[in-house]
Amino acid sequence: MRVVIIGGSSFSTPSLIQFLDSNETQEKIEVVLAGRSREKLAAVARASRLLVKAGVALRTKPIGPNNWRDILDGADNVVIQVRVGGFEGRLLDETFPNKYGLCGDEGLGAGGLSAGWRTWSTLATILDAIVKFCPKAFVILLTSPLSSLVRAALQHADLNLVGICELPWTTMQGLSNILGLHTSEIQGDYLGVNHLGWFFNIRSGLRDLTNTLVDELAKSKRSFPSSEFLRKEGCFPTRYLRMHYEPDKVVAEQTSEQWRRAQVLSDIQNQSHQIYRSGKLSEIVSVLEGRATPWYSQAVGPLLLALCGQKVEIPFFLSARNDDYVPFLAPGDVVECQYHWANVGLQRLPLTSAPPKHVVENLVPFVEFERAATEAMMSRSVPGLKNALALHPWVDDHVELQSMIDELVTANAALMAGSGGRR
Repeated sequence: MRVVIIGGSSFSTPSLIQFLDSNETQEKIEVVLAGRSREKLAAVARASRLLVKAGVALRTKPIGPNNWRDILDGADNVVIQVRVGGFEGRLLDETFPNKYGLCGDEGLGAGGLSAGWRTWSTLATILDAIVKFCPKAFVILLTSPLSSLVRAALQHADLNLVGICELPWTTMQGLSNILGLHTSEIQGDYLGVNHLGWFFNIRSGLRDLTNTLVDELAKSKRSFPSSEFLRKEGCFPTRYLRMHYEPDKVVAEQTSEQWRRAQVLSDIQNQSHQIYRSGKLSEIVSVLEGRATPWYSQAVGPLLLALCGQKVEIPFFLSARNDDYVPFLAPGDVVECQYHWANVGLQRLPLTSAPPKHVVENLVPFVEFERAATEAMMSRSVPGLKNALALHPWVDDHVELQSMIDELVTANAALMAGSGGRR
């Protein structure tokens, strides 16, 4: 099985290579790392080769103007994890919304709209190359804003493409810990868009666990979500929904931070690449141990193993077309929901109960925003950006929409001009 990782020069990539190498598969895995920076690509490849023990084959391919055939030829699976604009872009997405009283994030709200505006043209070029050179490949998208970019990708190209995220699965693991049960002992329906989702009908076989979970949350004095929230609304939100339910607290926390997450990760990236270039194996292992990468070990890695023929028991939470999954959304809308791997491939698990009213009332506005946001970024419409942002649940009449959009467009133009669109 040949896996092409576009954005393979990311400092986290060796964690994925190590995970794949540590698991036996029915067929040999060949990984092609593709990235724009030859220096970073060489460093990541060196670190990955030192980590490999069982024989994952590894090649590097710098991305040039006309070498997509060389990169993609023979690919069975393509992982796209580009970060257009680098961590400078993420810092912009995390910070500028705060000026307007909104939560900042690289994949959500105004920050997500900024990231999508900056990223789409690059992603479209990659998708066009996949269509041309490996149209039957299974494409796994990790780039933020995931839901909007999956929607745009599926509208742009006829590909077997999904977005993937580990957050719902790690949330379910957290629920298991709270309940004192193994993950195999609990089940739950899940629905949302990327990073913004809800578990409901949480159960163990035929036994409803909601009241038990309410009691355990009360004992733990957990602030989000609280036991009162679960009792009232009948659902358990993912942690990113704290930006939705407690925006003032989150904005206050974000603006008081001395260092934003993008700055911290940028420093880690620079240190990691330096060690990857010339460090010992023990130093490389230490770097990886200091930077958790659950999206690889709890999502992408297991899915690649399943595609390679290994039996995988954990669920996958994928962003894909709604089709007829829930009737209150359009077929072309993108939803994040639960899948299992079966002998015939990925199978989407049907909901065993109707989503609570609270879930429907809160999910629909996010999807309506993503419809408009996707259209704006694909058509490169600045007025469309304003119309989309006006639909977002976090935006009210007091937000200076035009000023936000002006800053979004101007700051991204300056960023991309200065960075050369690096990723």
